[in-house]
Amino acid sequence: MIRGISVEKRVTWREQPEDFANVYHYDSDATVSSEELLDAIVAAERPMFVNAVSYIRGQVWGPTDGTKEQSQMLFQKNLSGLGTSSVGSLTPSENTAVLSWDTGRVNTRGGRVYLRKYLHVCGISATSQTAAAMGNNALPASEILKYKNFGNSIKTIIGASGAHLCDKKGRRLPLGTDCKVLPHLRIRQFRR
Repeated sequence: MIRGISVEKRVTWREQPEDFANVYHYDSDATVSSEELLDAIVAAERPMFVNAVSYIRGQVWGPTDGTKEQSQMLFQKNLSGLGTSSVGSLTPSENTAVLSWDTGRVNTRGGRVYLRKYLHVCGISATSQTAAAMGNNALPASEILKYKNFGNSIKTIIGASGAHLCDKKGRRLPLGTDCKVLPHLRIRQFRR
């Protein structure tokens, strides 16, 4: 079954609470419960976000590859706790790391199609990279490696036969697809 998972978080931005969510889609067999899937994603995410980011709510719905009428809320729960990443430099909350995977498909104009995830981590580990945090310089290799390892770890979560990252229609990534990380933080505004 193709399930959508939303992990909602909150950060204070411009003296106001801002809620944002990371949404993932997974193709999994029936033996993987929705709660187990949500808990595995939250556990993988926490080390990426700084302790200024608090976890609010998790939701799982599906199937996402059918009609709107077929898709139903399968599980939801309130979350608590903070991100656990060590912070060398705080970054503006709208700065985001961009992770991408080549889907092996092309669009109608012949361009590559990528699955992308945007992480508003709100800080970087390196202390001397304030300019990188602002997007002026390339991120340090250690920071890129951290994001890349996270991206590769969430491709298959809950064991080899458990749940596989895909798009909302259930198209899995080709075997051996490696996570790529854009070398600068980007600005991606919160939705109002």
